[in-house]
Amino acid sequence: MFQATLREFLQREVPSSYVREIDRKEEFPWQLWEKFADFGLLGVGMPEEYGGNGGGLVELAIVLEELAYAGASLVYAYAPTIGFCRQAILGFGTEEQKREYLPRIAAGKLRFAMGLSEPNHGSDLATLETTARLEGDTYIVNGSKIFTTGADTSDYILTVVRTDLNAKPAHKGLSVLIIPTNSPGITIRKLDKLAGQAVHTCEVFFDDVRVPRSQLLHEENKGWYVIMRHLDEERMLMSAQCIGTARGAYEYALKYAKEREQFGQPIGKFQVIGHMLADMATGVELCRLITYYAIWRKENGLPCSKEASMARVFASETAMKIATQAMQILGGYSYMMEYEAQRYFREAKLWEIAGGTNQIQRNIIAKEIGL
Repeated sequence: MFQATLREFLQREVPSSYVREIDRKEEFPWQLWEKFADFGLLGVGMPEEYGGNGGGLVELAIVLEELAYAGASLVYAYAPTIGFCRQAILGFGTEEQKREYLPRIAAGKLRFAMGLSEPNHGSDLATLETTARLEGDTYIVNGSKIFTTGADTSDYILTVVRTDLNAKPAHKGLSVLIIPTNSPGITIRKLDKLAGQAVHTCEVFFDDVRVPRSQLLHEENKGWYVIMRHLDEERMLMSAQCIGTARGAYEYALKYAKEREQFGQPIGKFQVIGHMLADMATGVELCRLITYYAIWRKENGLPCSKEASMARVFASETAMKIATQAMQILGGYSYMMEYEAQRYFREAKLWEIAGGTNQIQRNIIAKEIGL
C-alpha cells in the first residue's frame, strides 16, 4: 500500500519531462523537496519521537527504488541526507544531536552531504588525509573532499577526518564531524558529471575551518565504526536504487516494443526482442529478491556484510545490463535525448561505482567466504 501510494505521488509530481528539465537547467528541485517533506518521505525509517514516521530499511528501500525509477536526480537529492547522514546521527548521535537535527531533517528544514572520498583516497578510505586538530574545545580542519553530492545545497557536511596522525592501523585514527557548510574557510566547487545534473556533485576544501567539539559524532577516533556500520545499509539501499533504474529501463523498453512496428508487427513479437525482454524482467525480480534478503538479515540482527555486497554487485551490474539492452531495443531512438532510454543508461553506470566499486565489493565477498 505504501509503495502504491508513493508511486502514485511520484507519477503525479515527477513526470519524466520534469526530470529532464531540472537536469537540463542543473537546478535543485527545492519545491519538490518541500513536497517530499509534506508527503512524509523525509521521515521514513525514523522513530516518531524525533519527528519521523517509523518504519525501517524496507520502507527506505521502497522509497529509493521508486525515486530511482523516476530519475537519479531524486536519489541524489534524497539519499545523502536521509539514507546515510540521518541514519548515522540516529545510530551514533548524542540525544542532544538527535533532537537538534532529526526533527528538522524530517520537516525538510535541513539537508546534509557526505564528506568521505578525497582526491587521492576513494577505495582506500582508511588512509584519508583531511585532518582535524583539537585546540581546546575546537577542531581545526584542513584538507579536501571530492564527490560530495549536494554540498552546495546542504546545511551540513558529515565529514570523516583524521584526528590521530600516528594511529596503527590507520583507520583507528578517524573521526566524524558535523560541519556547517557556512563555516569560514570552506570552499565548494561544482563538478560536471554524466547524469543527475540537478543535484551537483562537488569538491569541498577546508582551510583552517573551526568546528566545536560538540559537533563530533560518536567518539573521537571511532569514526571507522560509524562508516562501516552504515556502509552495509548504504549498499542495500543502493541495491534498491538499482531495482528502480532496472525496472524503469525495462518497462520503457517493453512499452516501446509493444508500440513500435517493423515488418508488419510489433517488434516485441520477434523472438530475439521477446527473449531480451524476458531476461530483463527476470533480472528485475532477481535484483529485488537478493536486495530484500540482505535487508531482512540486517533487520533481524544477522550478519549481512556479505549479502549487502552481493546484492550491490548483482543489482548494479544487472541494472547496467538491462539499461544497455533497453538502448539496443530502441535502436537509433535510444540515442536521442528526448527518449528516456539514454537517461537510464547514463544513470545506471554510477551504481557500479559509488559507495565502493564492484571490485571492492568482490573483495569483501571473497573475505567473507574465507579467502
